[in-house]
Amino acid sequence: MADLIIDYLHREGPSRGSVLAAALQAGGLSPEAARQRLSRAKRPVYKFPLRLLPKNEAFYYLEDQRNRESFWTNFLRDLRETGSVFALAIDGMLARGSVVEFDQFPVISGAPAKPMKRQLNADHVRDTLKKAGFIEEYTGMDGRRLLHYRGGNPYNTPRPTAELILLDALREWARKLGFASYNTIAIRGEDTLRPIGPFMFDLAGPSWFAPVQRPGGKPGFLVADVFDDGTLTEYQIRFFIRKVTMLRSMQNGYNIMPILVAERFTAAALTAGHAAGISLATPTTLFGRRVGAAMVSLVDTLKNVAAYASAQSPERILGLINDLSEIEGRNGNLRGVLFELLAAYLARRDAVSIDMGVRARDPETGNCADIDVLKVTHQSVSVTCIECKGKEPGGRVRLEDVKTWLRKTAIMRAHLSAHASFRESEHHFELWTSGKFDEDALAYLIDEQAKRTKAPIAWKDGTAVLALANSGKDKAMADAFQEQFLKHPLAEIAIDAAPPNRAKFLASISNKVSNGG
Repeated sequence: MADLIIDYLHREGPSRGSVLAAALQAGGLSPEAARQRLSRAKRPVYKFPLRLLPKNEAFYYLEDQRNRESFWTNFLRDLRETGSVFALAIDGMLARGSVVEFDQFPVISGAPAKPMKRQLNADHVRDTLKKAGFIEEYTGMDGRRLLHYRGGNPYNTPRPTAELILLDALREWARKLGFASYNTIAIRGEDTLRPIGPFMFDLAGPSWFAPVQRPGGKPGFLVADVFDDGTLTEYQIRFFIRKVTMLRSMQNGYNIMPILVAERFTAAALTAGHAAGISLATPTTLFGRRVGAAMVSLVDTLKNVAAYASAQSPERILGLINDLSEIEGRNGNLRGVLFELLAAYLARRDAVSIDMGVRARDPETGNCADIDVLKVTHQSVSVTCIECKGKEPGGRVRLEDVKTWLRKTAIMRAHLSAHASFRESEHHFELWTSGKFDEDALAYLIDEQAKRTKAPIAWKDGTAVLALANSGKDKAMADAFQEQFLKHPLAEIAIDAAPPNRAKFLASISNKVSNGG
């Protein structure tokens, strides 16, 4: 009879105990006898040492099957079929491209982020999957803590920019429709984002919308998770279904309006999501065909950002600026990334290569900083790190912004000095903004510029960026920049509200520096 277990595992591959028991019963054993045979199984039959299946069900395999692809495939199959929370977490990672930031695991795991009776919390799920070998923790080249599913690409470092833009747009959409309290909707990355009950979401906010309002005038909640790329399957939305279902079934009761956003969903995913009372939305259904298509195009652009920014023709960038101008978000994630694309396009003129979103790391301290635009000239004679501050019309760069940037330049310089291709290059650092600099910020820049001769600094405000576009006869780009970043009623209000001595101040410092920015 032991041969029957071995034969089954040889033929079908690793499997959970209940399936093996059914095979033994088909061979003539009673249920009790089949259970005992499995419990007494010896080499070459093995039981996985960690119990990931519900009700402590064992997972069996042959010695030579351990760590083969079929081992992991069958294990995940059985986890899915039994509704294991570990499968939900794995599929949540797969939905994110197999790699997630460490602190994002509670969102996609389907497990509670806070302690909950009779439930495995997200930390326990993560640690168990690490011990089992399903996921690995590592530190990315940029210093971030990452979790990587064993079957995925460890170099697929998550770039959350597009998802943050989607979240900004979703928040603005919810505000306009009154689905949640206007000033209290928080999104991923903000300190104000809190768990709803024990569960974390990408977006959450209290809602007094009648269908979700609780008795006594207490609010319900708008919750959402967002994915910027790919097609979600019925397995990959189960983590979200679990969070929603458990919140609704809790004793105190949570009335929620759940939205899951992705580029596409399979038919099975749509069926499962709708059956659970979840709104499955795409950028097109939320924001309309033109803006939705632009959001999808933005995701593709961010994957190949350096190529598009370095292109001789600005049509793609112009199209994004114009098509996405309808999306407004107080956080400015969209405005920021569009300004970075524009800045990279303008900076390409005297460069042999342009890169964007480079993560600099000081090899001595381990401190990290983002380089928005990295410009390299012929034979790497000089390398320029450009910091981009995309501001709303009339927006201003404050003194603290300048000081923060100057502290980051030390990390960038250490990174370049340790880089084989750039250690002998001239290192330059520039701060570009679509807005203006406060007077004290500008004065501080001038003082610092005089001190920093080995690693020179420079800056450009919105007027200087516009002049750069015009100097290269990039009329279309200059017009788009002026329309979306400079020419706006808010800009005129900001100018009217400026201190009366601004003109005098600017005139006085213009004599001190001829080309600071």
